[in-house]
Amino acid sequence: MKTHVKLFESWLREEEIVLTRGRAEIRILTRHGKIEEIVNDDRVPIPFFIGQPVTVFLRGWACSQNYKWNGKSACPDEEKVFGIKKKWIPQGHELRRMYPSKFRGSSGS
Repeated sequence: MKTHVKLFESWLREEEIVLTRGRAEIRILTRHGKIEEIVNDDRVPIPFFIGQPVTVFLRGWACSQNYKWNGKSACPDEEKVFGIKKKWIPQGHELRRMYPSKFRGSSGS
């Protein structure tokens, strides 16, 4: 039930999405889950239009075109640290298992 309420609330809100890449900027205003206005002063060709529902394809396109989504990466799964995707970097509990002797009081299990 909570999932449906969250989906419904996000559908009703108004939002401004700012896509930036270098000096290019695209502002997409949404209302009720649909694109209401596109401000594209740099005339960057985009495959979206007014009245179209906002879907994951918008974020996927922004990611594939190397745009930032409201100042953050449009594709967080693709962010890299020293050339390695973040999703492949071991986190705390994984490091404990890999190097149990490095952590005091660790059982290694």
